[in-house]
Amino acid sequence: MDISIYTMAKNRTLLLIIPILALSLFSCNNNQKAKKSSEPKAQVKTTLIKQAYLPDYYSALGTTIYLNKNILTAPINGYISKVKVQQGDKVEDKSILFEIQSPEAYVLNKNTNKATNYGTIKVTAPTSGRIVDLKIVNPTIYVNKGDVLCTLLASKNLNLKVKIPFSDIAFVKIGASCKVILPDNSILSGTFSKIIPQLNKQSQTVKVLATINTNRFIPENMRVKVLVDKGNHQLQQVLPMTCLQTDALMNNFWVMKLINDSTAIRVPVEIGNQTHTQVEIIKPEFNKNDQIIMQGAYGLGDTALVTNLQLFK
Repeated sequence: MDISIYTMAKNRTLLLIIPILALSLFSCNNNQKAKKSSEPKAQVKTTLIKQAYLPDYYSALGTTIYLNKNILTAPINGYISKVKVQQGDKVEDKSILFEIQSPEAYVLNKNTNKATNYGTIKVTAPTSGRIVDLKIVNPTIYVNKGDVLCTLLASKNLNLKVKIPFSDIAFVKIGASCKVILPDNSILSGTFSKIIPQLNKQSQTVKVLATINTNRFIPENMRVKVLVDKGNHQLQQVLPMTCLQTDALMNNFWVMKLINDSTAIRVPVEIGNQTHTQVEIIKPEFNKNDQIIMQGAYGLGDTALVTNLQLFK
């Protein structure tokens, strides 16, 4: 009898405990869901992978040089009566640079106080260009025949002297184009014109000449950077540079990819050619519809909750 009463009491207690436990578990589950739903989400913008070609450039250093330097000399003995140019002036073909009077004409004009062209020789520019190394600045100076008056750099004879290691000479072809980057980061186009068949013993380099296509005045002996396209024109996976994340030592690279509308995961990548705005992704191979975060990925963990503000479909 006592055993029956104890059993009934025990069963009654269990009947009370089971609902309480069930209610507690349901409440915990709801709390976890509420907590999960309340976690902050990073606001991001995404983009899609593209197939494009990023140039693969061979880089070298070059120096500007003018192959055609016109050294203008006095054609006669006499006095400089007029100097019509200044250092650095740009002159046109056949323009008058100097006027020289013979000693007899100079004395005659001085005594009569009347300006005449008697005995005056005009020195003109043999081509268009720019005046450098001006020797005669003021008139009334006496010069002998053959004395240097100035040096004229022909505008159309601006060239580039590039030293290419013999092992890389295959990248340079006569008639091929190249990019010339000046110290101010402006870019000009050039064309390879001649390979000098002589090897430097110490550096094992070959001199290559290239013409520069520009109307801008470029001084001689300017050091520039030369980029030559290697010619491997194959389409590759390309992403905006803002998609790429890296560690402090820039040894590891990754991107953040969406696996659903609200979750992004870290994907390690191997990169190739780069520009200021784009980067080539060698591995892995992405699907054309993969959403890659291009804004807001900085600081995200391996897995992150996100809100995509720019969803591509």
